[in-house]
Amino acid sequence: MKKLICFLTFTLGILGCSSEIDSSANAFEKMNTNTTQSLTDISFINKNQGIISGSFGFLAKTNNGGKTWTTLNVGDKQTFMSACMVNEQKFYTARIDLFVTSNSGATFSKIESLSGGPTIFDIKFFSPTKGLLTRSGSILKSDDSGNTWTKIYEGPSVDNLEITSDLVAYAYGGYTAIGFTGGGTIDNGTIIKTIDGGKSWTNTLNSDSNIHSISFISDNIGYYINSRHELHKTINGSTSWTKVSNLSGSTSSVCFINEKTGYYSTDDGKIYATRDGGLNWKIVYNENTERIFKIITKGGAVFAIGDNGLFLKKR
Repeated sequence: MKKLICFLTFTLGILGCSSEIDSSANAFEKMNTNTTQSLTDISFINKNQGIISGSFGFLAKTNNGGKTWTTLNVGDKQTFMSACMVNEQKFYTARIDLFVTSNSGATFSKIESLSGGPTIFDIKFFSPTKGLLTRSGSILKSDDSGNTWTKIYEGPSVDNLEITSDLVAYAYGGYTAIGFTGGGTIDNGTIIKTIDGGKSWTNTLNSDSNIHSISFISDNIGYYINSRHELHKTINGSTSWTKVSNLSGSTSSVCFINEKTGYYSTDDGKIYATRDGGLNWKIVYNENTERIFKIITKGGAVFAIGDNGLFLKKR
């Protein structure tokens, strides 16, 4: 009988998704960002140096992993939706306009070639000179440190980017709408891929659910969560995907450190962790009800941002 019970427990563990609260209590520490603005994006170049962007022109940098933050004056009050730190001296932030600093935030300049257009949702750089951004569902590419940009993709809408190596990157997004004809729901998602530094793109996934967040640990191994609150995994560079588990809560963002350890955040302020590749999850942060918008990993550290200036770092 004992063997049978153990077998059933093991089987149910694989099929289900645990939402048990971890005995280690709150594994993330809340750090002071000196703002109550909603934080919209985060970018780190190592476990210590990073930037965060937010509403009403907020941008700040840290050199000690988020323990202290220095607020920067971009010279504009638009709500920045994207931020990218290329190196210690150079970083970008954007929404309607794209701003850049080359002196660690002492001064910023507006890149006039992109001035006054639709929202720039994401910015990523392969190198200090070669970068990508998304705007109105399209992808633009720069080969001159962001001074000029050329549209290189316009197809199924993508808003977010993930660069995995010098030449490989993914873009993803989708669309969810409720209450259309007959009261139904429109829900779709897309992942596209480049293997030549952004020059050309291939559609690797058309899904019937919006892709909320992806996380790749190599060029080939990656994960995504969707509007159905499912976790999917690829081991062949998005050629095919396998569903791993159903997730609890209203999922917002996912990140994996390796094939065993990963985290996801929710709109109601929780963070879940897995130690078995996403089969089972436990709550490791549950101290607030503020939306957690994004969770990332860099250099082994894990960071999360959200509303009301929320910045969290794994202890």
